[in-house]
Amino acid sequence: MKKNIVTAALGAALIAGFSGTASAWTPSDVPDLRINMSGATAMDNSITSLFTSLCDAGTLHSYFNDGPNPGNRYRAFFCTLSPDKVDGLSASQKVLFVKRSAGGSAQGVNPLIDQQRLEAMNIFNNNCTLSPTDTDPNRYLCSISNPGDLELRYSDIGISDVDAKMFRGVNTPAGFNPVNPESAEDLDSVSVAALIFGVPVNNALYDALQTAQRGEGLLPNDCTIGEYAREECIPSLTKQQVASLISGTVKTWDDFKIDGIPLTQYPGVTPLPATRGSKFVRYCKRVNGSGTGAQQYAKFLHNPCVSGASEPMQSSNISSGPIVVQNSGSGDVELCLNDYELGINNTGANTGFFTPTTKAWALGTQSLEKNADQAWPYKFVRIDNVAPTLANAFNGKYFDVVEMTYQWLKPGVNKLPACEGEHFATCGPQPPVGDIKVIIEQMRTEASEPSVVASILNVKSNYPFGKSGYLAPAIPFATDASFTGVLNENAPIWPYTHDLGAGINNCVVPTIPSAVVNKPLL
Repeated sequence: MKKNIVTAALGAALIAGFSGTASAWTPSDVPDLRINMSGATAMDNSITSLFTSLCDAGTLHSYFNDGPNPGNRYRAFFCTLSPDKVDGLSASQKVLFVKRSAGGSAQGVNPLIDQQRLEAMNIFNNNCTLSPTDTDPNRYLCSISNPGDLELRYSDIGISDVDAKMFRGVNTPAGFNPVNPESAEDLDSVSVAALIFGVPVNNALYDALQTAQRGEGLLPNDCTIGEYAREECIPSLTKQQVASLISGTVKTWDDFKIDGIPLTQYPGVTPLPATRGSKFVRYCKRVNGSGTGAQQYAKFLHNPCVSGASEPMQSSNISSGPIVVQNSGSGDVELCLNDYELGINNTGANTGFFTPTTKAWALGTQSLEKNADQAWPYKFVRIDNVAPTLANAFNGKYFDVVEMTYQWLKPGVNKLPACEGEHFATCGPQPPVGDIKVIIEQMRTEASEPSVVASILNVKSNYPFGKSGYLAPAIPFATDASFTGVLNENAPIWPYTHDLGAGINNCVVPTIPSAVVNKPLL
């Protein structure tokens, strides 16, 4: 199959948006084809990049839900796709691609299995206003708060940070059934690129950890406070410390001690505000059903993989701490960390019992396609002294890496009769067929291609401390004879996999497949 291998320079231009306005499709136009995707927010940047890379030049308009972090819950792209870029497409068509991110990865799994419709953004409700940016001159901002702004739709395809069977127990989204091995068989599921995840902390906590660890000789003396460029200067948390923080056993930062000294009192650490509850641990958590949350619980708590494993904290203790904030998407995590850094209240969580709003130290969970430009006041820490870089993931030193999955309903498992055209309330969800499946297959293929991973998926993952983001999956790329066992950042491959022969299983320790001849074990 011919692949749409896009160079890094072209990829950057595509992500920025097309400058031409001729034939760009607006809310006054009717699409020939509509594709609904729901699920993982950790991949929002890459999904944006993958779809827009297929658009004919000058035909794209993008649509983001409005608010303090546009596009954090819904986004859509409307452009012309043609057979020149999408192999097997029957003809050039005006395609509307709608992505629901609200609720996270499980929204790309459980609703497909349960065959339930989800709210999706409707750009045809007189709710979208052209709001260009320097990088996206054809961007609209769309209200999602008025009647008709959201409409119920079946998803054609789901996307998840983790395999479908992870959405059970604490990972079951509200209103849906937990996934079991039998129900998972209703889905066709394919793995795509592997994505690096990490633990973000707001800048105030980052500086406090850095001050204390430099004072203890754990960081070089010449590290400046706030430094983010040298890996050895990034403060570190252990796996056990993160597990303790996210499970709620550490209630206040007074309890977090460095050589017996509370972090809040360590010499040189900027004091927290003298407001009630300001020293409570804040955890910017994802809602149940988030794949970003699910991978963190699996990696740090072994939940739901091991019976009796600790659970992530679900609710706050406003009298003694800690405080947990449930966030629907990864963009909401950014707002949460921002609120506690600046003492504001865009999330609505930094208020109530604690009045006025307070500045506080907070941590969360996030993928390494977020905030490389430091537009938001948070940074990633090292885990067990290892930074979340492509190089460390490639060499098996950094452990928080998972393979993404695309999934859709198999034929013949519909609970309601299928129908032609739009997905009406009386019709069951339909597996992707025809041109819809062709486009999905093209996106899936490119999401795994090493050169596209570098030129499209990783363009927003160049951090001051090194390159991060995505790596192509081990199978088939690391088993190819051309794989040298040396990281190529222009075509990165993860030589490890969670697939030990029975499909992706994020409860197992990833290993290098035996078919990989050149194994990077040093």
